[in-house]
Amino acid sequence: MNSPEFRFFELKMVMRSERPVVLIVDDVAENLQVLGELLQPSYLVKVATSGDRALKIASTYPQPDLILLDVMMPVMDGYECLRRLRENSETRKIPVIFVTALDSTEDERKGLDLGAVDYITKPIRPAIVEARVRNHLDMKATRDWLYDQNIVLEAELSRLLEILAHHLQEPVRRQFTFAQLLQRSLPKPLNEAAEMSLAQIMDGAVRLRTMLHDVVLYLAACQAPDPSALCDAENALNIAIRQVGHRLEDAGGKITRAEMPSVWLNSDQLTAIFRALITNAIDYRDPERDLHIAIIANLDGSDVVFSVADNGIGIPCEFRDRVFWLFERLHADFNRPGTGIGLALVKKIVEAARGRVWIEDGDEGGVKICFSLPRRTE
Repeated sequence: MNSPEFRFFELKMVMRSERPVVLIVDDVAENLQVLGELLQPSYLVKVATSGDRALKIASTYPQPDLILLDVMMPVMDGYECLRRLRENSETRKIPVIFVTALDSTEDERKGLDLGAVDYITKPIRPAIVEARVRNHLDMKATRDWLYDQNIVLEAELSRLLEILAHHLQEPVRRQFTFAQLLQRSLPKPLNEAAEMSLAQIMDGAVRLRTMLHDVVLYLAACQAPDPSALCDAENALNIAIRQVGHRLEDAGGKITRAEMPSVWLNSDQLTAIFRALITNAIDYRDPERDLHIAIIANLDGSDVVFSVADNGIGIPCEFRDRVFWLFERLHADFNRPGTGIGLALVKKIVEAARGRVWIEDGDEGGVKICFSLPRRTE
């Protein structure tokens, strides 16, 4: 495999072949010396005598692979230091082991709840320290390797899908065009079998063309979002409704909506989310009643929670995770439109923007699909 992504992965592996970096944080020089002398033969050791200094070192290249953090420190104790490490996207994944004279169950629970991976109690027992440091560094190396492997595999898969989509678009266009020409040129009236065959050819071409279009959108959603892109959700929703307007009208559907705030996301991507969710509601409407779609947005801390609710046929609870899988279709009824990409696209965009997506029961039957995005703050 000689792709740029794989060469980048190999380079990272070479860089990580150096000794792991361990940051020791303690306000007592004697403690730093004891731990430093113990770990120095096997690791590249950095030290900090305060929580503030530890935060700066943790954000500086080469970042520590593991932090040994004293709990009892002046100004900023270990608990607060860990909170800030977890709040920073650059340092939140660094494993932290608390080193402390506190040995109560409550103290240990508090540290673990904040995200510490382990506890070492004072007085230091060298064999225990060495074993725990080694074990957690091994686990981190494994996690990092799996993460990098996943990046490589996703890049290769995206490239493959991109090639397939590009090379298939022209044959599909020709299939549809020549089916139309054939339909116009054949003498009328056509017999029932010929009419049905032509209709199936054209329907297949339309489905494949739609699927290729959705694959291209999905691949675009795989790109990292622009954190500086501010989107007017009101405008994105208006565009999405216009794009599906003819289908909504054909289905006899009605949309009620609330005022939409601004969020941090690419405008085209938010439009694609609304379009996919409205289309999903149209595709899976209940034929026994008029379609009603309700779209609202509520503030939740630093996020906006959007919801698109319908009164359709619903999604059983046991399938509510699976519907977000790529190419997954809840119903094997191919008379229903849809490519199995729409909800996967929604999940991909939302999670790339550090939001989340989930499904609840709808107020009028059907389902309510909710997603959160970071909101604009002044």
